[in-house]
Amino acid sequence: MNLLDILTPLYLLIGLGFLLNKYQFPNKDFWPGIERMSYFVLFPTLIFVALIKAEIDLSLIGIIVLVVLIPSSLSGLLQWLGLLSPKLSSPSFSSMFQGAVRNNTVVSLVIVAWLLPDTGLAIMSVIILVMVPMNNFLATFVLLRYGRPSTAVSASWWKGLVANPLIIACFLGLSFNILNIDLPRSFINTADFLGRSALPFALLAVGAGLKLDSAFKNKFMILFPSISKLLIVPLLSWALCVLFEVERDVAMSAIVFGSMPTAVSCYILAKQKGGDAEGMAQIITFQTLMAAFTLPLFLVLAQQF
Repeated sequence: MNLLDILTPLYLLIGLGFLLNKYQFPNKDFWPGIERMSYFVLFPTLIFVALIKAEIDLSLIGIIVLVVLIPSSLSGLLQWLGLLSPKLSSPSFSSMFQGAVRNNTVVSLVIVAWLLPDTGLAIMSVIILVMVPMNNFLATFVLLRYGRPSTAVSASWWKGLVANPLIIACFLGLSFNILNIDLPRSFINTADFLGRSALPFALLAVGAGLKLDSAFKNKFMILFPSISKLLIVPLLSWALCVLFEVERDVAMSAIVFGSMPTAVSCYILAKQKGGDAEGMAQIITFQTLMAAFTLPLFLVLAQQF
């Protein structure tokens, strides 16, 4: 399997979603239902299964925080400069933030399993353990604060944070893992099967949300988080791995995760929480396309360890 084999299905599904929506198939009410299904059922199931299966090596958590969480956090902090622009709305800022900090975890798992068949999945499980709960918490917080005009933000914003199904899935998955609670194999298999449908449905929804007549109209909103996400974050991860002489397989996994385009679920979250969903769809599409050029560069860097 090569990188083109991994990324091409993503582009094709986004394009298919665009065409289906353009010709209103099956009907105009179909896509909002898919978005809600993805947000409330499919992605939470995907996250829950990933976390309960994670092989937690506590000795790796400190390294993961250093070489994965810190670069991602710096990328998120950088996005706040966007609020200085009078042309940027608060909902658009929330899309920029998501585009700069969140990662396409599913694709990273595929690539790491391909590069490191013996150790990759175990290391990536610890990365997911650290990054998925943190990124979903931060993205939800920013959306609740900036996804609509600040005057409309309720004093009980924390209720929306606690009730977020993605954060609930993170909490439950971690709890079941840490407490070593065994679930029936039939339940795990069913949940795994259901969760795997999250990515294709979300990609179709991203394509359906694209409006090519206004695509890339706000170049700052698209380019600023994309440069940060696709170039600055993986470069920082690589530099920190070199500086601290991180073990080869951990360094490769960290660089791969850092070089991922943003998560497809960002669009679903923006749609459900009042963010700039159209802008988010453009950021996802742009980053997924650009990753075809930036990912190979960082894969070469990762393999030099």
